[in-house]
Amino acid sequence: MIYGKIWLVVKPSVGIPLFLGAVAVGSFAVHVALVTNTTWVKKFLNGNAPAATAKAEVDSSDAATKLASALTAPRQ
Repeated sequence: MIYGKIWLVVKPSVGIPLFLGAVAVGSFAVHVALVTNTTWVKKFLNGNAPAATAKAEVDSSDAATKLASALTAPRQ
């Protein structure tokens, strides 16, 4: 371990919870920032599907039809 000597200065019973607490606070802060500064995260978490999804399904079905016809067509 590169920073193994840190435990000679800071007790593991203090340092480990402090480190894990800092990670938890940082993660919470990032998630709060995402929810408050974007519009799509709230919709995603509530289960509202975006309108672009329906269009993508139509486009993918057209692509699937073209692929199926290309695969069944005789080779020249």
